[in-house]
Parts: sequence; C-alpha cells; structure tokens
Amino acid sequence: MKCLRYILVLVLLGFLVSCYEVNEEIVINEDGSGTYLTKMDMGQLLEMMQSFAGEEELSKEGLDKGIDTVIRLKDMLDSAKDMTAEQKALMANGTMKMQMDIKRKLFKMDLNFPYSGYDNLQKLMAGQGNSGAGLADVFKRFFGGDKNPATDTSLIIDEAKEPDMQDIANIYDVTVKNGLISKKINNEKFKALTARPEMAQIKQLSTSGMEILYTTTIKLPRPVKKADNPLITLSADKKTATMRYNLLELLETPDKFSYTLEY
Repeated sequence: MKCLRYILVLVLLGFLVSCYEVNEEIVINEDGSGTYLTKMDMGQLLEMMQSFAGEEELSKEGLDKGIDTVIRLKDMLDSAKDMTAEQKALMANGTMKMQMDIKRKLFKMDLNFPYSGYDNLQKLMAGQGNSGAGLADVFKRFFGGDKNPATDTSLIIDEAKEPDMQDIANIYDVTVKNGLISKKINNEKFKALTARPEMAQIKQLSTSGMEILYTTTIKLPRPVKKADNPLITLSADKKTATMRYNLLELLETPDKFSYTLEY
C-alpha cells in the first residue's frame, strides 16, 4: 500500500498541474451509447517522483519492478463521501488502467467510461467524469489513513489549489444530441477562471515554450456533414473527427477551440 501512495501523489500532481499529454477518445454508437476514454502520458512526472522519494526508497517499495494494473472505480466510490450520487453513477462502470516502469520512464493512465446515452456523454465531455477533484476524492478515501506529512495524500489534496481538468473543461458549454456535438466558450466562466490568482503561473508556462498536447478523436456512427473548426481533420469516410492542439493556448484564445459537428 505504501508504494501506491507514491503513485497517488504523482497522479494527483498530474491532474492538478496538467503536466502530461492527453488523448481524449470518444466512440458514439448508433443508439447513443458508447465509450469515453482519456489517455494520459505522465512520463515526465517520473523525475518528480524520483526527487520526491529517492532511488533507494522507490526500490524498497518495489516500484523498480514496474506496475501494470486495472482498477474498477466502482470499488472505490462507496467511500467517496464528497461526491454526489450523480457523479458516482457517471463513474460507476469506469476503469482505470495504470502502467508504470521507472527504468523505461513509462507512466501512463487510461480512464475508460462506458456511457448509455447522449446526456451522459455530455456530462463526461464537460469534465464530470475525469476531473481532478472527483478522482482525487476517490483516491484519498481509498488510500487514506496515514497522517504522516510525507505520505498523507489528503494533505496534498487539501493544500493543492491549482486548476484541474474539470475547471478547464467547464469554460465550455457542451451540447450532445443525436447528430450534433457542440462545444462553445462560456465567456463568463472563462473570465472567472482566468481571474483566479493561481492562473498567472499557468499562463507563464505558455510563454516559456512548454506544450501540453491535447488530442480529441470522435468516432461517429455516420459521416460528418458539417465541421465549423478548421483545426478538425476528417477521416476518408468522414466518420472520425480529430482535433489536436496545445492546451495552454486555450487559456489565451479559447474561442479557437470551440466547434460544432453535425453528422
């Protein structure tokens, strides 16, 4: 259990500071069901882990042997007291696959959420299923109990104030219906987010040349009829739409990444 605490620290840092590459993959079936998958590559955070714990400690905890595991989120939801019933229902069938190999600088996490209808996909795309706050609460309850400041993850969660993925997703109004997917900037929410003092540090990252690559891939049951964003590329059969961008640019020009897909 101790070795998993070190992993949790890195996972939470990843959610909170967004120091990774993200691939969002959405599959929509003809009946409106499908899967929402978020793949995160957090290999760069391994150096942070090594600085945090040290090589000797990581070897002692067995992390030098590598980890490849799948966790059912349902097993952890009951003890997450700060989550609403709606959030729990949205995440209940989700799984998290974690791969870590320090020697290979490998640290990946995939969050997979099956959904049953357009309304649930709309909530997932709005950040309600992969938010730092929601998952942090789940992990805090699952791994909690040790109040040693060096390993107590609840202290990390309570003290961390940086915006997470849900905060960024919330600046868009998302609409999902049969034949339509739309993400449009909500200017009031965007102004509220950028007015937060901690956002100044996040914005500085964009001027330093740092990139947080974000790719959205949407697989549709029918060909796209209309796509209003030039960043979107379509497959030969027009059933797959892809958009790739630097997430940090979103904080400067959020309208650039709004889109409407009709299919």
